[in-house]
Amino acid sequence: MYGEEIDRLDLARYGLSDLEGKNLVTLDRSDMDRLLAALGDDDISLNVPIPCTVDNVREVLSYSECRRCGRCCRPNPLNPESPGIEVFEEELKAMADHVHAPYEALRQKTTVGNTTPYAFQAVKLGFTRWLPLPCPFYNTDSGCQAYPVRPVVCRTYPIIFTGDDTCMSIRATCDYGKDLVVAACERLRRNDPGLEIRLLPPLVD
Repeated sequence: MYGEEIDRLDLARYGLSDLEGKNLVTLDRSDMDRLLAALGDDDISLNVPIPCTVDNVREVLSYSECRRCGRCCRPNPLNPESPGIEVFEEELKAMADHVHAPYEALRQKTTVGNTTPYAFQAVKLGFTRWLPLPCPFYNTDSGCQAYPVRPVVCRTYPIIFTGDDTCMSIRATCDYGKDLVVAACERLRRNDPGLEIRLLPPLVD
């Protein structure tokens, strides 16, 4: 079943018990809006059965526009343990160059990340760094100072990489993310009318 993370959502807590057992893909807009508000409040991503390929990500991102609210650039109170934004070292260098900042000074503000495949490339590996939040490139008045060279994780947000290329994980914590969830579900309904993603009570450990 897709949408595993949504199984953590306590429907009753948000007054959504009437949605239990309903098919996510066929919810009307009113019910979808109620569900998306709850997903956003609980910081839950929705995994939808659309392969996470370059073309599909571009298509889904094109369904709406980022409002540049900066929510993804600031600390998330629902995830205080987050190490920040994971960027490849090459991306960090490009951002430093763009704002004419000394790279080594910027690098000292980061922590060691992982050795991981570059997005959409299964073989080539890169070294990452965790850029702490609030992002040092974000300005509350003028937005991202490195926007033209922002890293892939920022370019694709609110779609996030989970390592599972068979599905697409979409954050619903901002209006852009909510738009994309709605559009992705509409795409699924068009392409696979019989698809069912049932809303269930929260899983109990």
